[in-house]
Amino acid sequence: MYYLKNTLFADLTKNQKSALFGFMKSFVKKHSQKNSGEILTLFIEDEMYYYEQKNPHFEWIIQEFEKESFLKELTKLIDENKKQLQIKEAQKPFLQKQKELAKQQRKKAAEFKMSKQPPTKKQLYYYDMLCKKYNITQQSVENLSRLDLKNMIGKIIDEHDTGIEKI
Repeated sequence: MYYLKNTLFADLTKNQKSALFGFMKSFVKKHSQKNSGEILTLFIEDEMYYYEQKNPHFEWIIQEFEKESFLKELTKLIDENKKQLQIKEAQKPFLQKQKELAKQQRKKAAEFKMSKQPPTKKQLYYYDMLCKKYNITQQSVENLSRLDLKNMIGKIIDEHDTGIEKI
């Protein structure tokens, strides 16, 4: 795509080119199920309609539609945008796996950090209240980490929420 920005639409200004590329990217994404010719025709019809309504996206583009070279370059841009969309769609499963892996790594890092820290006062209080509520004998919380206490609290809650009570 970067290569195309340097080669296509050499007669347009930097701002015109940028605006056209951005608009075409979203336009092609919106009409991705159609082929390049249909997208080009739709784009021209839309721009003519907005020009007639005196509210064009691009004031300069109407004169450019008469040039064959401009239409060829526009078709190349549409094809490239369609190709980019296909590549992005093909990469979706891999990106999803990467997100899941990153999520697991963050969880591991947080648990490692918690395993090195002493429990908070809130955790100790909550553990104490849970033990009183469910008539459970408290275990010694000395030398336990935040992670250990979190796991103990989670175990108590799981046992009593499912109705299974272990001694």
